[in-house]
Amino acid sequence: MKSKAMPLWLLLGSFLGLSACREEGRNTTKLQYMPDMADSPAVKAQESYLNPPDHSITVNAILYPEDRAVAESELRNPFAEGSAPGGPDFMVQGKKLYDTYCTLCHGADAKGKGTLGAAYPLPVPDLTTAAYRARKDGFYFAQISLGGGNMPAYGHATSPHERWWIISYLRTLQGTDGAAPPPSGQQGQPGQAPQTQP
Repeated sequence: MKSKAMPLWLLLGSFLGLSACREEGRNTTKLQYMPDMADSPAVKAQESYLNPPDHSITVNAILYPEDRAVAESELRNPFAEGSAPGGPDFMVQGKKLYDTYCTLCHGADAKGKGTLGAAYPLPVPDLTTAAYRARKDGFYFAQISLGGGNMPAYGHATSPHERWWIISYLRTLQGTDGAAPPPSGQQGQPGQAPQTQP
């Protein structure tokens, strides 16, 4: 009786051994006697338990325009001069954030002479020129959030409030004190300094 049972176990063992050696790829279910814990359906580190559906938006999301022209015309700086309480504290924070993220390329005075120097292949724009002073705050918000040209995006590294603080501090470097001057040939609008005639 023992002699008949031994070949049956040997046959079953060789079948299981050969079935475990087949290479079927990563997406096929493996036949395992003891499942590996690393191969379980449990949530891995740094993964979300439930992935949101494609193209879904969180309930408390703030949607900003991706087009810079639309952002420039629609977005308003809540920390512009006289429109938000809090005093100069956000300007101190804005300077700190500007020094952290912007000084390397644009320089401490926003004239495009950062510490990158000759290592950077293209010139960095001088943000104190009349063309950049005429830009509205929404343009800078979109530029900081999304990046553009050779500028990297900082939307992942800064909150929306921090981006507005950076812009408010940039306005002091431009000499506009938090409000962009109107383009030449147009009358002042609410929230902007009136244009004076020469």
